[in-house]
Amino acid sequence: MKRLTDDELIKELEDRFAFNQKALSDLQEMTRKLETMNAKLQESEAVKSHFLSNIRNEINNPLTSIMGLSQQCLCSHPDDERCGSIARMIYLEAFHLDFQLQNIFVAAELEAGEAGPAYANVDVSTIIDRVVETFEYQLGEKKMNITADREKPLSFLTDARMVRLILVNLLGNAVEFCPDNGNVSVVAETDAGVLKLIVKDDGQGIPKEDQGAIFDRFKQLDVGTTKNHRGHGLGLSIVRSLVEILDGDISIESEEGKGCTVTITFEEPDIDVKDSASEGNMFIFDDAEQF
Repeated sequence: MKRLTDDELIKELEDRFAFNQKALSDLQEMTRKLETMNAKLQESEAVKSHFLSNIRNEINNPLTSIMGLSQQCLCSHPDDERCGSIARMIYLEAFHLDFQLQNIFVAAELEAGEAGPAYANVDVSTIIDRVVETFEYQLGEKKMNITADREKPLSFLTDARMVRLILVNLLGNAVEFCPDNGNVSVVAETDAGVLKLIVKDDGQGIPKEDQGAIFDRFKQLDVGTTKNHRGHGLGLSIVRSLVEILDGDISIESEEGKGCTVTITFEEPDIDVKDSASEGNMFIFDDAEQF
């Protein structure tokens, strides 16, 4: 083995040092580029979030006004059949648009990973009452009967907004797929730190072979240009995502032509909540958010 001279050894060390210096310089340059790219991505995300927030407000505010004015018209002219019919149609169309847009916004939050639970002690019975109230005109149009069986108050540690979104979508589906004069029931009960929510209807039901796909996003069983039911296939996928975020379980029992029963259970989280309240509406019933 050839022995290196002092000059050759110094040259070898200088070459390796130069190589290491270049590698370090390249690494620093790459780090700077990554930091710049990350900063731009964060700025882009902030701009997107701000944009979505503005869009939400720009859409919510006029829809809220339309629904509020149509309700006022209905109350102010109870004996005017033509005025009532027009006002009711305006309200129902605005409500449906608001319902679908809110689901789109929630789906965007879920896709972006921005939907985290905000736990607080809430009155689940209040949430149920308010959700049922939002479907007053839809139920009236179809002459449907709805019953709500729950304790009052029913205090539970959970995310009020998410529970409300879950119930709104489940009740919305039940109303949509029930025939005229149909029946819907909502049950809420707690036992040993477990909240159980049950939404049951006597509608058209879901075929066994289709039940595995109903939670897929944008999946609709009623498709085509002549479909009988409205929507975009977001509701049940949002329900499942929110249930998972709250560490809950969801199950469906249904047969075609025999209605549908959706059961959701949540275990009360073992966490300390400093800021809490006894009524769910303190957290979720924003004047600018109808559904």
